[in-house]
Order: sequence, then C-alpha cells, then structure tokens
Amino acid sequence: MEKISVIMPVYNCEKFIKYSIESVQKQTHKDWELLIVDDASEDASLEVAKKYAENDERIKVTEMPVNSGVSACRNLAISQASGRYLAFIDSDDIWSSYKLEHQLKFMKEHNSVLCHTAYGFMDEKGYVMNRGKVDVDLDVDCKKYMKTTQIGMSSVMIDRNGVKDVQFPADRKLSEDARLWMSYLREGMLFHGLNEMLVLYRIRDRQLSRNKMKMAISTLKRYWAEKNIPAYKRLYYFIKYATNGVRKRLLNSKSDNNPLIKNFNCKQR
Repeated sequence: MEKISVIMPVYNCEKFIKYSIESVQKQTHKDWELLIVDDASEDASLEVAKKYAENDERIKVTEMPVNSGVSACRNLAISQASGRYLAFIDSDDIWSSYKLEHQLKFMKEHNSVLCHTAYGFMDEKGYVMNRGKVDVDLDVDCKKYMKTTQIGMSSVMIDRNGVKDVQFPADRKLSEDARLWMSYLREGMLFHGLNEMLVLYRIRDRQLSRNKMKMAISTLKRYWAEKNIPAYKRLYYFIKYATNGVRKRLLNSKSDNNPLIKNFNCKQR
C-alpha cells in the first residue's frame, strides 16, 4: 500500500480543526501520515492538534515560532513528509471517507502525477450546501486552468516520483497555491481531474472566497503577471474565468446530497 503524506497548515482554527483531522482519520486508505504545522495560532488550535497526535502516532504536530504564512507551513510539512504521495487539506475543510482511496486508484489508472477532484461546500456550522458543486475536467492544461480555476487546494494530490520540486511561493501574496500549479502547467504538465465530489470546503463569513470582487482582482493581477502569455490571451482567459463564474452562479443545479452525508459525516438541513 502506498503511503500518503497529508499536509495541514493551521492558524486560529480551533473551532473546525477537529473535523478536518477526523476526516483524515476516517479514510478507508489507512497508510497515511498527517503533518500538521501550527502557524503560531492565538487560540487553542495547537492544543487540539496535540491531543489528536497523542492518541494517533500517524499524526505529527510542528509549531512555527512566529507567524510565517500558509506557504511556509506547507513547505515545512513537505520537508518532513515520508510518503510518495502528498495530499493537502486545510484545517477547516473535510474529506469524504473514500477520498484517498479513490484518488490514488484514479491516479494509478491514468498514470497521473498531479491530480485534483470535484468539490462542494458547507457552511460555517457544518451543513452541506445543495448548490455550488465544482466539476473538474479529466485533463487540465494551462489554458483550461486559467479559464476555470478549477483546482481546489484541499483536493490536490501529487506523486513525488513525477514532481520533484514541491515548494509553495513564500512571499505571502495571495493565491500561492495557484501560482505553484501554474508553474507546473507552464512546463507542459497536466492536472488530471477526478470528477467525484470528495472534498467539502467550509465557507466562513470572513474568508476571501466570499468576496467575489477581491477574488476577481487578485486573479486578474495574477494573470497579468504571466508575461510569457500574450496580453490579449491573458485578458481573454480572465474574461472566460469571470463569465464562467457568473454562469455557474446562474445555472447551478440542485445536487443530491444524501450520499454525501454518510461519506463526509456532515449534516444536512
């Protein structure tokens, strides 16, 4: 069985981290390690993580001496990882119990080194939302990613046998994950998408993804920095990204969440 190193950065997430940790512990794929890096949290996040580590030797907790940003936390955890595969989960998101099993099988079948999955959303209280599922494409290149931004951080898994350098930008600017994915895609690598909802993102009241205008501005700045792509194409990809977002909001169909409740151990209104 292939070992998977799960990377979890934490900052002030005592309210939600237990659910994220438990979603890893409930995986049907059992050969994993969970590397938690606490970014000098000011709440009880570190204490919660340490309690889980005391009772599960697969969980390892590291403390940042000062707040250093999510990229620094992920990079430190990656340097400690012993698994062939790297999987990522943020400390307020949760996985389906089959996430690692299904994604690993998919990657082997498609000879994939970079993989992401479809994902859905839950609210701050843990209730799954019946709208907003993000579908993914089987093959995602640079152009397709810029049009859709479909790669969700907590859905990504990487085979380190095929991707030697996994280091997030440490400059503490926005979209550090997207910038790393773009560096691979610019080299001609592909992400392979498993269109199965295996992740639930928690939508919190103050998080950036709720502010569509800020997210759009951040994305435009990131696209404009891609100097190797002609300006007209960068603008075209941004327009496609923006219109795709509007289309999803207008045409989103209601999804059947009954199968999700068991697999995610979450709630439904």
